[in-house]
Amino acid sequence: MLKYWVAAGLVERVGPVTIKKHLEEYGTIEQVCAILNAPLDQAQEQINRSQEFGARLIVRADESYPELLKNIYDPPTVLFAKGDVSCLSTKSIGIVGTRRASHYGLEIAKKLAFDLASVGITVVSGLAAGIDTAAHQGALKAKGKTIAVFGCGLDTIFPAANRGLAKEIEQNGALVSEYAFGSPTSKTNFPRRNRIISGLSLGTIVIEGDYKSGAMITAKCALDQGREVFAVPGDVRLEQSNGPHWLIKQGAKLVENISDVLEELGMVMPDEIRKVENSNIRNSDLSDDEKRVVAVLSLEPKHLDMIVYETGFSLSQISGLLLVLEMKQIIRQLPGKMFVVSSR
Repeated sequence: MLKYWVAAGLVERVGPVTIKKHLEEYGTIEQVCAILNAPLDQAQEQINRSQEFGARLIVRADESYPELLKNIYDPPTVLFAKGDVSCLSTKSIGIVGTRRASHYGLEIAKKLAFDLASVGITVVSGLAAGIDTAAHQGALKAKGKTIAVFGCGLDTIFPAANRGLAKEIEQNGALVSEYAFGSPTSKTNFPRRNRIISGLSLGTIVIEGDYKSGAMITAKCALDQGREVFAVPGDVRLEQSNGPHWLIKQGAKLVENISDVLEELGMVMPDEIRKVENSNIRNSDLSDDEKRVVAVLSLEPKHLDMIVYETGFSLSQISGLLLVLEMKQIIRQLPGKMFVVSSR
């Protein structure tokens, strides 16, 4: 049975929707393969390669196939997965964004992923450079689960610089793809990959990305699938803030911390989340630049211009650092561009 499902998924120019329709018409996957002249020999090769690679093939007929993903319009016929495949069926949130992320965007991605993983939420992303990488790193730092969805075969790590990260994810989550072993990276693959990120998730958080970015494609997929879309506001001067800001204007939930996400989904009581967030904040590590800013602040309000003067950072650098520190609830902003260290 497995060989027939894999063979159906390997037929060129035949997608999941067509296979689903044929199944409804002809009744069995064997009959569908006969109609499509599916490559059974190639399917057996893929099964053999998956065994050699230590991966698992999950077909749509399996009980272990993720229910959330099964319910989208075009669920993958076969999932190639490696690692803890059980996390594919856990409560998950997608985090996506630009490859050319700002320092602020990277820090927010790590923080949100860390906090989500700390309360048992699996973080789903695409292993790309920038926001995706930061999201995976944040979840791993919290010793939580994270899923990386590939836009190529599992035997190709893209970008190559994330080889080590992929290994960590395999040991603390799952690597997953609908593309067969040997499938190279392709620009056309990644938009299709994005529907799996959103399809595995109850909601997707967008952190930085212009109007035509892959992150915005993922947001559209989430909307089409009836899932929640969240957006983190960014620096209005940056092009990559255009996407999230547009989503917020269209009604996406503005996200400042994980309470905004979980409250919207009705998953955890706000008070419980605040306790977890506060605990994480106390134990979170600050970068050297963040420590430099905190060092000039106290419980006595200090104006933004004075912070710029005393730290030696530019105004744009300070703006990003202060936003990150506010998200971590290390500092608070008062009226009149005044800042203080949080008393909590």
